[in-house]
Amino acid sequence: MYDGMFKKLDVAANVSNGVCNVCHHESMFVSLTPEIYRCVTCGADCHQHINGKINYLPISNRKPIKDDNDTKVGS
Repeated sequence: MYDGMFKKLDVAANVSNGVCNVCHHESMFVSLTPEIYRCVTCGADCHQHINGKINYLPISNRKPIKDDNDTKVGS
């Protein structure tokens, strides 16, 4: 019944490392779209900016996801 629905789904995640300009931690960034990367540490949505080196700049109209029950390693 659902065979045809999932065969057409094409998702590719990009994962890269960098320093988040929101939480200032070295973190992994995950992206499902070419424009927006999400910091795995704090959940901030960032834009990847390449100018000699890769920077992750916060997207001003979005707020980071905050989970009060989430405990970070080393905290």
